[in-house]
Parts: sequence; structure tokens; C-alpha cells
Amino acid sequence: MYTRKYKVNRQKVHYVKFDKDTYLLESLTEYAINNKIKTAEISFIGAVQNLNVVYFNQETKEYEDHFFDGGFEVLSGLGNITLFENKPLVHIHISVSDKDRKAFGGYLVNGTKIWLIEAIIKQPTFIGKNYINRYFDEELCLNVWND
Repeated sequence: MYTRKYKVNRQKVHYVKFDKDTYLLESLTEYAINNKIKTAEISFIGAVQNLNVVYFNQETKEYEDHFFDGGFEVLSGLGNITLFENKPLVHIHISVSDKDRKAFGGYLVNGTKIWLIEAIIKQPTFIGKNYINRYFDEELCLNVWND
């Protein structure tokens, strides 16, 4: 793993290249834990060897699993890190394209294997508060930010 940290405009910025054949969400979560990141913005590009995402069905209020085998170009990975039950929760939405240039994506879950990922993690410095928490919203059936 290659990483650099910079202080920029009251935030620490991490530039991270994740290793081939490791798992994307698991690697992001491990990085957050190891670097004691409680709140951050994440963006990344690269390629993955497969894709494991879910879609939240608003009618049933349940996640639907979608697994795609094969190599994919990552068009965009966007998300954040916040605390849920006092642990970093990495929340990522990912868009990819296949070899036929068909684009699709979803909410990233465990099991997506990395070919190459270059990520930027922007960790803000708050005044008076140093993190954002999540809680389970009964109506939405989702973990959401505290107000």
C-alpha cells in the first residue's frame, strides 16, 4: 500500500493506492480504522476484478444483492466515512463500465476485488466537534447521519 498525508485548508488529505487482489470495501475500512479516521469524504478511480453491490428497494425496504464477475473500469467511487456504534462506517456508491462500455453500479458491499484503486480521502478538522455519527432510521430502514 502506498500512502501520503497532507494538511490542506484545515483538512488532512490521504492519497492511497490499494494493492491488487485485496478487497475494496474491506481495504477502505481497514485504512479508516488504522488511521483513526472518524469522518471523511472518499473518492476513487481505477479498476476492479468483479463487483459486489446492493440496491436498496424503497418499496420493500430491503437490499437486493447484485454480483458481477469479470473486469470493470471504475468510472467513479464516491462516499464517506462516519461513525456508527463508535466504529468507522465506510459508505460507498460505485459506478463502473464493462468491456462493452455499459455503465452500472450500486452501493458497495464486501467482496469486490481490486485490480487498481487510487483513492483520495479528505479528513476534515472540525471546530468543537471531530466526527459525524450515524443512527438507524426506523422509517427509512437505513443508517443515516445524525442531525
